Amino acid sequence: MVEAFFYQVIVTMVNVEMTNAPNLESVPNVEMTNAFVNNARNANNLARNEAVRRSRAEAVLAKDELKAKRAKEAANKANANARQAAVNRSKAEAAAAKAAARAKREESSPNNAAAKKAAENAKKAKKAAENAEKLAANAKKAAANAIVKNVDNKLKEIQNRTNINKTRMNKLGRMIYLRATKKVHPNSGGNQVSFQKLGNIYNKFKNFTGSSVRVEQELSNENRPR
Repeated sequence: MVEAFFYQVIVTMVNVEMTNAPNLESVPNVEMTNAFVNNARNANNLARNEAVRRSRAEAVLAKDELKAKRAKEAANKANANARQAAVNRSKAEAAAAKAAARAKREESSPNNAAAKKAAENAKKAKKAAENAEKLAANAKKAAANAIVKNVDNKLKEIQNRTNINKTRMNKLGRMIYLRATKKVHPNSGGNQVSFQKLGNIYNKFKNFTGSSVRVEQELSNENRPR
């Protein structure tokens, strides 16, 4: 009787424990939960790092844009000065020719002095015009170089982006390149050296994106500046 009693107590205790035991099917998979949290944390960190990188890159590009804009303004100003210097030279040379003709026609000390003075002024105007022309050429070259550098930084920024694929990179880079060609192409006010640099930079970018289309193919007749 005693043994039967203790046996019944043990069975009852086991049943109670089984009843109060948690349902293992309803317990979340701890490993899967941790993996999900880690993935979410990593994705958040990547997004934050990308945002910081883009912010810094945009600041650099904005600075480059400002430099390019100022270089273009300087080139325009230098061109205007060169045009004015050419006009002044033309006027001075015309005045010198007129004074020389008058001195020859009416020879006198005052006329000879005036002719000599006009000739000196024409010489100075010629020198000023030549200097202005050189400054304009240098300013024009600087403006083209600023555009090329700006394109280089833009293409590098695209390459560093982690949220787009290479097909999208190639599309964005192509638009940037074609816009720049209209500014640095020799037929549209640019120069051959800057245009060649731009082409080399773009070809490197296309090698990165895996495109086999070269610069010569990109510049089709409808896109080639005239």
